Amino acid sequence: VYVKDLTTLVVKSTSEIDHVMQAGKKNRSVGATLMNQSSSRSHSIFSVIIECASSDDRGEHIRVGRLNMVDLAGSERQSK
Repeated sequence: VYVKDLTTLVVKSTSEIDHVMQAGKKNRSVGATLMNQSSSRSHSIFSVIIECASSDDRGEHIRVGRLNMVDLAGSERQSK
């Protein structure tokens, strides 16, 4: 799947995560609606993949976790 302007970054500290999040926040477009004063006007997908490596007498092990967060522009208009 091709996503125009998709950016993938590797970070290794919480300060690097904060820097990336602040850069993304600057690119976010918002506008006011009757239901939400800062409604998103652009779609965004934020995926976090955490890898943890450990070793024991049986060898090395890598555990991977993934969290996807999606912000759909104008989704507050959807019926509940």
